[in-house]
This record gives sequence, C-alpha cells and structure tokens, in this order.
Amino acid sequence: MATTGADNERRMLGLFLVPGVYMRVLAETVRQLGYNDRRLYEGLAFGPEDLKSNDSRVFVTDAMIMAQRAVDLAGKDGLSFALARALRLTIHGTLGFAALTSPTFEGALNSVHRYLQLRAPFLSMKQSLKDDRVLVQLCTEFEVPELDPFLSETVSATLILLTEQLLDRGDAERRGFALDAGKLPGVSVCLRSPEPAYYRRFASQLPVQFHYGQPEVMLVFPRGLLDVRMRLADAEASDMARDQCEFELQKALKEQGDITLAIRNMLRMMPGPLPSLEDMAERFCVSSRTLKRRLAEKDTHYREIVESVLKDRAIQLLRYTSQSVSEIAYELGYADLSNFSRAFRKWTGKSASEFREGGPDPAPELGP
Repeated sequence: MATTGADNERRMLGLFLVPGVYMRVLAETVRQLGYNDRRLYEGLAFGPEDLKSNDSRVFVTDAMIMAQRAVDLAGKDGLSFALARALRLTIHGTLGFAALTSPTFEGALNSVHRYLQLRAPFLSMKQSLKDDRVLVQLCTEFEVPELDPFLSETVSATLILLTEQLLDRGDAERRGFALDAGKLPGVSVCLRSPEPAYYRRFASQLPVQFHYGQPEVMLVFPRGLLDVRMRLADAEASDMARDQCEFELQKALKEQGDITLAIRNMLRMMPGPLPSLEDMAERFCVSSRTLKRRLAEKDTHYREIVESVLKDRAIQLLRYTSQSVSEIAYELGYADLSNFSRAFRKWTGKSASEFREGGPDPAPELGP
C-alpha cells in the first residue's frame, strides 16, 4: 500500500497512486469470471482486506503487476468489458459526481480530462475538434505494451458506459441523439489492437461500436453532443465536486516529492519520443513557466533531465539489444540520425558504433 513507507526510489517510481477500490473491483471481477483472485495479490504489499477502505491507494507499479496477472487469468474472457460494467458511477468518487452533476456533457468531459490522472494515472487525455466531431485521444503514460490493449479497452468502455448512463435521455432525444438500436448515434471508439474473439459476445451490450486495428486510441463524439444536459445537472453541486477534485489533485502534486526525480522517473517509464516541456507541465497541472521555475530551484532544466533519460536509454539499447543505431535513434525520437550521433558523442565521448564495440560502460544516472 502507499501508506506502508516504501523506500524513496520505489515511492517515486510509484509516483501516482491508483484508488484501491479499482483493484478491489478488478479482483472481484476476476473471481466472478471463475478464477482464483488470490493469485493477484502474491508478493504485493497489500491484500484484499487493505482495499476495503474507500480511501485506500496502491502504487501504480503494483497496480500494473496486479492488472497483468488479471489479464493473464481472465483477459480472454472479456475481462475489460466485464470490469467496465462493474465500475459503477459511485466508485469514481468526487470525479463521478462532478461529471454526473455537470450542466452539460461538455462540462463532464472537461472534468474527466483534467482529473483523469487521479483515477487512472497511467493514461492522459487529449481533446480536439475536427469538423463536426469531438476527438478524445487516450495516451498511455507508461511503457507497458503488454497491458495497453486491456487498459485502453477498459477505460474506453468505462467512459462510454458512463456517458450513456449520465446523459439526460429527454434532452438527448430533442437534440437528435436518441438511442438507435441501443447505440448512441455518431459515437464510436477506435482501438489499436486487433479485434479480440470475445468482442462479439459483448458488442450488443455496448452503446457504441468499437473499431479495432485503428492508428490511434480515440473516442469520437458528435460536436452537438457537448450541449446535451446531464441527467442530474446541478451547476452548484458540480462546482463543489470539481473544487474537491482540484484539492485532491493539488494535494497529490505537493506530496509527489522531488520534482526533478519525479519527472525523471516518469520519463523513464514513457515510450519515445519524450514529451515537450509544455506537455510535461500540463501533466503536472502547472504552466510551463512554473515548471521551469521549480526546476531552476533545483539547479536544473527540463532539457537536462530529458537528455539524461535519453542517454541512459540509448546505452541500454546499444548494450542489450541488436537494434541498429538508426533504429535506436528513431525509437528515442530523433528524426535525424546525425543529431543522435552528435548527442551520443557529447554524452559518452564515443560514437554509438564505437560504444557498442566495447569500452567502459558509463553507469546510468540514478539521482536527480
């Protein structure tokens, strides 16, 4: 559990915390699908009893281990969709209440966008408008490719099921969004993974069509849906819930520890290319100017942290994989091989090829 006093490095690797209730529901869903959920807890610092409290939290790294075990046991049985159905509105706490009481769907979507990391720290949302559609892209924050399909499918299904439940049906019908054969018109989900065998068993129970094998993980809504009222619209209650979410978010950010170490460890877990200063500032819910100032107080700059992470990753790839130098440069986010070559020589005093052929192995940087 997050409250057991793990050492500093592990605490920072588990920088963001996952509500224990989600892991409890995950275990219950695995058990309902006919599997022994006790196997999910083996070797972890918490058990079923620890997750009963509504304010329990677990490290995101432990949550990932538990989720992977759940997928290994029950993934083929449609665990993602079964879990999404079990994640009822009340489970999401103040965020669910803020969405439920928002005056319109747009307000609900904005609340989820800002506070998603309080509930799913392994994902972030990017929202954009294209013609008459709203595109909500889900981005994986940590490099866990084996879990990506499960996480994307679960979160997408959860958001879609909550959308269908929270919309004011009467207002939706008046605006042309009445359910058509059980489906929300114009709404769809795009996922990268191939269509799983279990999808057809759940398709008729879902209020939208899921499209697999797509280039991005994305929820697509008609632009007009933004104006639809929520079922229990109450602006005052929604503002109070958002204030509570904001308090919770700022408290979590203050408790994250050394900002330099926090950013470094987050970058280590992200796939390339690494985010810009502006994107990282948004992830920490501050302006880029504030993030620059906070790093300056630690006598460093964002670019220095990025280069440190890129150096360590380049060394690992050269030392422990057979990828070509060009492939490594591309994986690290360098569009131009010559730029990577110059950077690597600056880091190590050698070319990437010379380094791979032999010589001392510079130790990865572990501190801030």
